[in-house]
Amino acid sequence: MIVSPAAAHARVTGPGGGSDTGSGTVTGGGTGTGSVLRRCLARRGMLHSECEAVDQLVLPPHVGVEHLGRAGVDEAWFVLSGTVTVDECDSPPWTLHAGQLMLSPAGTRPHIRAGAETATLLLVATLPDERAAQLPPRTPEILHD
Repeated sequence: MIVSPAAAHARVTGPGGGSDTGSGTVTGGGTGTGSVLRRCLARRGMLHSECEAVDQLVLPPHVGVEHLGRAGVDEAWFVLSGTVTVDECDSPPWTLHAGQLMLSPAGTRPHIRAGAETATLLLVATLPDERAAQLPPRTPEILHD
């Protein structure tokens, strides 16, 4: 398991306006303080896998992250604890509670902000059907003792 702050995967912007390059933006939003913790639970380990990654994100109260998404993957965001506000595309913001799931198609940019308590999310990134259909068929490897 790789444990790293979101800064390793994100452009971090703060009061000073400095930034780092990466795949998202961590935002404080007024009363929020603290760092987003991102744990990589799994990455694609075999050549023909439809699942790109499984990550855990821990957002301190009132802290958000704008996730730019991995190029060409669909994402499922599952709220494990707390509540988050989601602002995505042209729709009005909505709230997700623990136990709820949000699906983000490839190319979207959800901005996710924790509520009054720390929020923990599970992010599963997978290849869209049209890309997965291009992969060669997989056959399971059967091991004999």
